[in-house]
Amino acid sequence: MNSLLKTVAALTLVVLGLVPASSLGAEAALPETSPAPDLSFRVERGGDPIGTHRINFTREGDALHVAIDIELAVSFGPLTVFRYEHRNRETWRDGRLVALETETNDDGKRYKVSATATDKGLEVTSSANGTFMAPADIIPTSYWNPATLTQTQLLDTQKGRLIDVDIEETGTREARADGRTIPVREYRMTGDLKLKLWYSPDMEWLNVIFTARGEEVDYHVERIDRKSLQRVAQQ
Repeated sequence: MNSLLKTVAALTLVVLGLVPASSLGAEAALPETSPAPDLSFRVERGGDPIGTHRINFTREGDALHVAIDIELAVSFGPLTVFRYEHRNRETWRDGRLVALETETNDDGKRYKVSATATDKGLEVTSSANGTFMAPADIIPTSYWNPATLTQTQLLDTQKGRLIDVDIEETGTREARADGRTIPVREYRMTGDLKLKLWYSPDMEWLNVIFTARGEEVDYHVERIDRKSLQRVAQQ
């Protein structure tokens, strides 16, 4: 299950080509849950549902607030043998991450990460890896920003560390999303993370696929609020 935990920890999304961002202070408290999501996934492992991954976007002036909530549980009969909860609150402005607050319950192991933009870069403090300065233009492993696809280094939102990745486009597929079949572009990520990502032609995130203990884990879109996402994407 460690492989599942490690990979899902890095999944805090890829949605539209949203570049500007928000101003949720690094000290802000994390809400327990988000309101009705702009983007919602059903997460499955080996074909069985294990939880949800939801994202909300809120624009305030030139700032974008991104709220991500992941709830996963693997059961064996009536017993829950694994639980994963992740809360991520991001603040973006002018195409850069300016604040980040995350809390994770990794089956009982607790992690916290916070980050704030400074003149020297993005100052990151994590319960697992201490304090360090990340590049000012670093992209977190929430994946909602398609700029993820051009990166060679990402910020792990669970443990607060820099990870090295290589990403390449591997072909086209078809997928069911929003009640219709649409073409998708598939990308493969290797390096410190190994997974596949699917995007629509409009760069909406539609799926992530990886293997955990011989079982395939993937996402299925349950809700896309395109009107809301289009308003968020406006400059």
